[in-house]
Amino acid sequence: MINGSANEFVDRIYTCQDTVFIYKGRKYWFQGYMPNENTVHMEIVQTDPDAEDYVWEYNGSSIKEGEEAFQTAPIFDGKTFWEVEQEMEWADC
Repeated sequence: MINGSANEFVDRIYTCQDTVFIYKGRKYWFQGYMPNENTVHMEIVQTDPDAEDYVWEYNGSSIKEGEEAFQTAPIFDGKTFWEVEQEMEWADC
């Protein structure tokens, strides 16, 4: 990961911290929150250029499951985070 550690990036996902990153010239924003004590919501939106819908979204009862879902989802041109992390730039670390 450019400008940071991939493991530290995943740790931020686990703590649901807003995180900005760039992949193939496109800027993304991750955010997560707990709308109530039994639900976790995590999402990634493309912000530059703007996309109309979420790039990825998780709704469940566990932050850990959301973190795992992020790591295994084919979000980036059909590839997972770990397959492309060396091409990603952490923009707000």
